[in-house]
Amino acid sequence: MEEPLGADAAMALQFIDRRQGEWFCTACWAVAASIDPRVADRLAEHMATALEAVTAGYQARVGGPCYVCDAPRQPGAVSRKGLRSVRSLRTTT
Repeated sequence: MEEPLGADAAMALQFIDRRQGEWFCTACWAVAASIDPRVADRLAEHMATALEAVTAGYQARVGGPCYVCDAPRQPGAVSRKGLRSVRSLRTTT
């Protein structure tokens, strides 16, 4: 049985909810949200495979784009790119 993701997962989701529609690789997501990279990886895997995550408005995919790594102002950043990319499509009211 896996350990619950806890507060790091909540912080990570809040971060991408504030950046709706922007893709982040798991490595950049973890740094930007100030969370453990292992939590970002586990959460992204769950987001890619769980119907609940898709229904809630989250997407993840393997080898996707990254707002940080793929930006022209970050030469060489691609070498740290995480395995998965995530984004939020949720709308706030």
